[in-house]
Amino acid sequence: MRKNGFSGEKLEELGGILRKRKRILILVHDNPDPDAIASAFALQYLVSSKWNIESVIAHGGVIGRAENRAMIRNLKIDIRHTSEIVRHHFRCVALIDSQPGAGHSTFPDWILPQIIIDHHIPVYDDSLKAQFADIRTGYGSTSSILTEYLMAGGLPSINREVATALLYGIRSDTRDLGRDAASKDISAYIFLLPMVKFDVLARIEYPPLSRNYFRNIEKAIRRALIERDVIVSDLEQVANPDLLSETADMFVRTEGVNWVLCTGEFNNELLFSLRAVKKKSHAGLVAEKIVQGIGFGGGHDISAGGRVRLDGKSYTVCLNRLHRAFFQEIGRAGFKGQYL
Repeated sequence: MRKNGFSGEKLEELGGILRKRKRILILVHDNPDPDAIASAFALQYLVSSKWNIESVIAHGGVIGRAENRAMIRNLKIDIRHTSEIVRHHFRCVALIDSQPGAGHSTFPDWILPQIIIDHHIPVYDDSLKAQFADIRTGYGSTSSILTEYLMAGGLPSINREVATALLYGIRSDTRDLGRDAASKDISAYIFLLPMVKFDVLARIEYPPLSRNYFRNIEKAIRRALIERDVIVSDLEQVANPDLLSETADMFVRTEGVNWVLCTGEFNNELLFSLRAVKKKSHAGLVAEKIVQGIGFGGGHDISAGGRVRLDGKSYTVCLNRLHRAFFQEIGRAGFKGQYL
């Protein structure tokens, strides 16, 4: 493998920053998805193999989705909660698949990332102030960026568990290369294929599901409202935030639907997951706009999400405001809806 191209240059730049480090903290966003987990796992493997640097992967929130828990279990990924992190143990922090100001990384105030690797829009000003920033909004996954780092790293081989994680990260974030995928994602996917443990991948993609999972799906369907090409569903209190993305992914497959918005309350926050069908729907920008001034939102062209901190505010009032802003932004003002 040769060190060439943009990723090779970024890898050399990253090496210059890390060369004198003995230990780093690799941080992902709250309630991390497979792309975030895989990217952090790959960075941990890279800094250990190439520069002999120890690292710890940490997240805020919860890991609730069955597939994500199966991924961690089957690939033996050591990922810890930020509440377990001791401040003075780390002087270098890498924030992966997220950016400062994005609003979905509730890490302690003392954590100031020196390294940021991400692919989401928008690009925040604070991200560009970091010592190292590699933010590629034209990529469908951060896993593809980390794959390119490994390709450029000059390593004699790549760990098969890491390759399996990265391929699943790409598949998950691009919906099998069908959502927001770029040519770079396809190239990374093809590169990883020969190294993937497909028996392990199958156990990750099709884990056992609890009875409670189906109860929540039933609740989401029962509460869903549809009008023309838009579905909204409010799940109220949710046991874990991943339920919102799962139900949004389910509803977006409804015939004739172009927009889906799923909402719920978790840990004193109104969370939402947004999906669109048509390319160039700019869902990430829609998510940012509909919570402007009250929360944080962002994402991709047809997949996005965000949150509003309640802090004593009425969930219903905030939800109604979010709905009005959403319907206005997509040109569906006056949405009334009927039960699905």
